[in-house]
Amino acid sequence: LKVIFATKTLARGINIPARTTVITSLSKRGDGGRFELLKTGNMLQMAGRAGRRGMDEEGTCVVLPTPFEGANEAVQILIKEVEAVESQFRASYSLVINLIRRDYQRGEE
Repeated sequence: LKVIFATKTLARGINIPARTTVITSLSKRGDGGRFELLKTGNMLQMAGRAGRRGMDEEGTCVVLPTPFEGANEAVQILIKEVEAVESQFRASYSLVINLIRRDYQRGEE
């Protein structure tokens, strides 16, 4: 892929590294309809996609200023502490049994 446009959700959920990432906005519309600055973890996740492991020695992240956001807002985001991520994954008995069964079936091949 030469270009991919990603949301913060897509950037967090898949592994598509790139040589350069471009962040076009430092804010998003919140639950109440108001715009809020990105959370530090979300910005770092998007920026962290820059630099392909084993291919690039370094990656580049470009943050584009807008009439409403610029360097000051980027600094505000980046100096905040990163919030802990709480996994939503819950192992169930059926999941464990299916994984054991699948591993057992592979051993028979």
